[in-house]
Amino acid sequence: MTHQADKAITGGLVVADGRISPATVLITGDRISAVTDPSAPFRTGQIIDAKGKYVLPGIIDAHLHSVYLDRIDTLSRAAASEGITTLIPYVGSVKAWGVDKKLDQAMKDFIQEGNETSLIDFSLHCTLLAGDVEDCDQSIPAMIEMGIVSFKVFMAYRKRGMMVEDEQLLKIMSVIADHGGLLAAHAENGALIDYMERYFSSRNQQHPKYYGASHPELSEAEAVFRFLSLARTAGCDTYLPHLSTAKALDVVRLFRKWNGQKFYTETCPHYLLLNERVFTEMGSIAKMSPPLRQREDQESLWQAVAEGLIDVVASDHAASHSTQKMPQWDKVFSAPNGVPGMECLVPLMLKKGVMEGRTTLIRTVEQLCEKPAKIFGLYPRKGVIAKGADADIAIFDLAGSRELAATHPELKIDYSLYEKMTVTAPPDLVLLRGRTVATKGVPVIDGEAGPQGMFIAGKTAKTP
Repeated sequence: MTHQADKAITGGLVVADGRISPATVLITGDRISAVTDPSAPFRTGQIIDAKGKYVLPGIIDAHLHSVYLDRIDTLSRAAASEGITTLIPYVGSVKAWGVDKKLDQAMKDFIQEGNETSLIDFSLHCTLLAGDVEDCDQSIPAMIEMGIVSFKVFMAYRKRGMMVEDEQLLKIMSVIADHGGLLAAHAENGALIDYMERYFSSRNQQHPKYYGASHPELSEAEAVFRFLSLARTAGCDTYLPHLSTAKALDVVRLFRKWNGQKFYTETCPHYLLLNERVFTEMGSIAKMSPPLRQREDQESLWQAVAEGLIDVVASDHAASHSTQKMPQWDKVFSAPNGVPGMECLVPLMLKKGVMEGRTTLIRTVEQLCEKPAKIFGLYPRKGVIAKGADADIAIFDLAGSRELAATHPELKIDYSLYEKMTVTAPPDLVLLRGRTVATKGVPVIDGEAGPQGMFIAGKTAKTP
């Protein structure tokens, strides 16, 4: 049988189905029409030579905040240049994020913004605050009907009006469980953190070295245990973003041993590659929550990544301009939270993870592509190189290298925690639904059509 296709990617090593093997990827229209043996005959209008290179599914960044300095227009261009073809940002009616409108309108407005300005595809997580709980039995089903199937709550940040109490959590969980959705949580003990911040502030101890102490490891481990316990009671599937400590991983292992309700785990490159010494040196410019931890936590997290205890690695990009993060030394508790990193996610994991032997390419593709797509209802359309999937593909030459800069040409953010780190080169070619969106680290925008990214609705097990 001779396949007919619009495009053929030949000569490369294709990462698919949990293996790396020579294969030809055929694309017809916006979908992958076949993945064949290199010797299989085909006819095509265009051949893309990937000899000596790796052919990966388009990467998914499943955790970022496109509500600060950079929004989805600039973020999507930077993402495409690094091989990311789908973003899943957290969006909601959150005053701290500059949004003060009805929840459904906030989500609809963002979808419109993304459809008009994003270079790549996107889905959404819906953030729920304490004020959203009262009518969540109506709003959550409405969001799922829109294709927003994952939600997030905060177990901390009471002073910012974001913290959700256990009783409210159970109500949210029960509604999400009834409709087949998924609930994520910022899992830190809010009461403990507030107490420790007051304690240090009352003694004028607001140097960065006290910030980590105000978010102790047990704060995360306790909240993870409580969140998973409540979820099991309510029968709700859950997701644990930005895990940062070995103690939290101990809790994860315990609940996996106990079996029961499904839950998924995530960590971020900053917890894998940086520790609290960086925060002490850089000050509040490196402030995030949870904070950077100890070297021992980094080692435990890498082990969890390598063995698959961590399901997803994502950036948690939440970047303010460096001038907004000042003062660096004497008022750390008042400084904004969040650091940049979406633009570094892929090269860091390929270099520091794969090329330096901490994990494998198959595991990395699983955590950056396949599992995010499956967990958030985008599979098999996204996250995989297989017949019928969107032709989202990134071709990498892993022998290439570069040094990360303080800034990225597509972003407004003016600093990087990873400046001067040596990483892999950007992808040679990135396709979104069969169209070129980046070549050798430079985004490509159709001059007439403009950005062609679009909202991709997630599906639950109960979606018709």
